[in-house]
Amino acid sequence: MLVLGTAAESAWDDEQADFVCNTQQPGCTSVCYDKAFPISHFRYFVLQVIIVSTPTIFYFGYVAIKARNEKKQEEEKDEKQAEQGRRSKRSGIVNERDNRNVIEDHAEEKEEGCGRGGRSDKASDVPRLKGRLLCAYACSILLKVLLEVGFIVGLWFLYGGFFIEAKFECTKSPCPHTVDCFVSRPTEKTIFTIYTQVVAAISVLLNLLELLHLLQLAITHHLEKRYRTKQQDCLPRSEQVPSGKATPEQSEASRSYKAGSHFNFPMQAEATSYPNPCPFPFHGASKLWNKLISGSHLAPKRIPAA
Repeated sequence: MLVLGTAAESAWDDEQADFVCNTQQPGCTSVCYDKAFPISHFRYFVLQVIIVSTPTIFYFGYVAIKARNEKKQEEEKDEKQAEQGRRSKRSGIVNERDNRNVIEDHAEEKEEGCGRGGRSDKASDVPRLKGRLLCAYACSILLKVLLEVGFIVGLWFLYGGFFIEAKFECTKSPCPHTVDCFVSRPTEKTIFTIYTQVVAAISVLLNLLELLHLLQLAITHHLEKRYRTKQQDCLPRSEQVPSGKATPEQSEASRSYKAGSHFNFPMQAEATSYPNPCPFPFHGASKLWNKLISGSHLAPKRIPAA
């Protein structure tokens, strides 16, 4: 745009005024100029830049709308969580320690999110290039390639090539005979024409390379995801559960045992030897448990009911 606005525009500003034909027939010069230049090269280049840039503009608008919708959804989710927290606090369900732990967990998650790649909170507002966003970006690049190639081919067929001849022969009415017309500064216009089309060809090449790069990333991501899924399926069930975290069934069993007996069992030290302790809802359970641990009675007798 800078080259077109500063240098190329001055090469076509007197294009029609300096288009001279060797005839005095009224209207012949205008008809011959319209035949020689159906559309001005400068206007054609400006139209090419604007139309080729349109897919990128639409993509930026799509990204802005998507980012706004995601931010709005996050704000609504935070408001719902805050409202639930206030209701729980008023009803006395959530105590102060739990709230402090939740706040610390959120702070750690924010710090981890900011620490990845050195991105700030503002950078996290930008949607990641994946899913529909990746498809929209790839479609915009493909559309740019098609438009760029279309304009290059269109200029070739419209003017019969990229070189502007100094003399143009016109036989169109109302010219009485074959009229010779002369173009102003044909070499300069040819240089700018070739320059703009070389830039367009480089743009097409870069867009094609970017499409190949996106295709490679998509295939690599799909293969990695498929490999991780297979590797996760091959792991034992015990390894898939995080260590140090009790399942809900184990937590419920331990709470029911503590409620049914008059003393507390060690939970971690003896979990390997007695993984599933059964609760005894009678008063003599403590003596039996001590005998089992000490090993004095390997086969306990029948226990009378409490």
